Amino acid sequence: MKIAIIGTGNLGTSIAKGLITNNAITSLYLTSRHPEYLDEFEGYRHVYISSDNVEAVQKSDIILCCTQPAQFEWVLQEIKPHLTEKHVLISTVTGFVIPKIETIVGTNQFIIRAMPNTAIAVGKSMTCICSNTLGEKRIKVAEAIF
Repeated sequence: MKIAIIGTGNLGTSIAKGLITNNAITSLYLTSRHPEYLDEFEGYRHVYISSDNVEAVQKSDIILCCTQPAQFEWVLQEIKPHLTEKHVLISTVTGFVIPKIETIVGTNQFIIRAMPNTAIAVGKSMTCICSNTLGEKRIKVAEAIF
């Protein structure tokens, strides 16, 4: 799986650790406003660190948005022109329901909401998952991640 994690605070970092531990990636792109805080991921094969959300989206098939709620709408606006029919957009952002995400990126995207906890770093998370109608076709992708 080619995965981008946009927003690598506590939850985004925990998801990244779980994906690396479980060898669930072909490539993993981690973005942060402060990529220097992601030094712990340097040295892993196929893990790339950047502050460039657009580049991460362009190189990925699955996009995990793990930003703070105050940044999420801006991030969606930034990446929207670069979303294609292949992308699966998974949000862990609190307070952004699927219809709100659809108003920003459109209804023609695979959109999934996931609510994991930080135990995902060790593969022990209990995660609630839901999707828009189109996203139902990609629920198995989210289940494989979480």
